[in-house]
Amino acid sequence: MTAERDVTRIVRSWLHEDAHEDAGRVLDMVLDLVDTTPQRRPSGLARRFPIMNNNIVRFGIAAAAVILVAIVGITLLPRSGVGGPTISPTPSQSAAALDPLAGRWAAPTTTCEQQNATVNAAGFTAEQISLSGWSCPNGETHQYSVRFWTPLSRSLMTILDGTTQASQTEYRIVDDQTFEAFYPDDPFCLLYSYVIDGDQLTLEIVGHGCSTGDPPILNDRVAQTAILQTSPFTRQP
Repeated sequence: MTAERDVTRIVRSWLHEDAHEDAGRVLDMVLDLVDTTPQRRPSGLARRFPIMNNNIVRFGIAAAAVILVAIVGITLLPRSGVGGPTISPTPSQSAAALDPLAGRWAAPTTTCEQQNATVNAAGFTAEQISLSGWSCPNGETHQYSVRFWTPLSRSLMTILDGTTQASQTEYRIVDDQTFEAFYPDDPFCLLYSYVIDGDQLTLEIVGHGCSTGDPPILNDRVAQTAILQTSPFTRQP
């Protein structure tokens, strides 16, 4: 068909430019397909839709090939600007940028000996520990995990001892090194420092009281120190 030959000649001439070698191969494959693919009549639709003759089909596919080649050619053209194409962040990347703590973190199994040593190293006296009511008998072990999540627009820090919830507070990111944990209606607020190194999270209480509430009671301070400072946490899938 003359129209088809003309379209093919024009497209091939355009494809002789170096930037469109790959697009040329696309056109060749499409035209080969036109030459070798028989036009079958769809038996179930014969009375519902008119069947085009072979030449019209060939011309239509050739025209489609021109459009396809143009699209491929555009994608091969060099882009202006410096630094390459802009890549939009994925939802998970955006969430991590807003809240690097988001997710579940688990500590290895720790013994009461380790937790008691952490409390003593934090500077609590024997009298303070006694008054706080903190008790972790030697010989016992615990496996803690902490989850930072945001249900219903409230950012929560949930601490689990195994499968049992040990505590749950709201929290607020202060900067890339600190966050606050607090009960909105109770006299509890702690300021934590955090360090994320790969998939490891290290926590430390650095302030007994912050902008959103009163200093926490002694029991909360001692317990949070024992649970969160004894061992680093590892990010979970």
